Amino acid sequence: MARVRKNRRSFIVVLVAVLLCASFAISLFTVIKEKNSIEKEINAVETELAQVNRENDSIREKLNSDNKDEYVEEIARDQLGFVKPGERVYYDVSVND
Repeated sequence: MARVRKNRRSFIVVLVAVLLCASFAISLFTVIKEKNSIEKEINAVETELAQVNRENDSIREKLNSDNKDEYVEEIARDQLGFVKPGERVYYDVSVND
């Protein structure tokens, strides 16, 4: 009888140890997967940041050049819809897509 109890205790201890190890392994796998996902997101954001910095540098160069007024006028016309006094703007609505 004492031996059976000892074997049960050993079995229970081993079972608990195996379950704990399995739990830790699953947690580790989850953390590694999340880490990889975050690293991919960081790389994507860094790539986007580099592209925005290049665009900003290009805009700075245009604003610091002698053709600054032309660039500002282009932005005002294209993005803000500004027109010069007395100017008429015609839009082609017959464009086939």
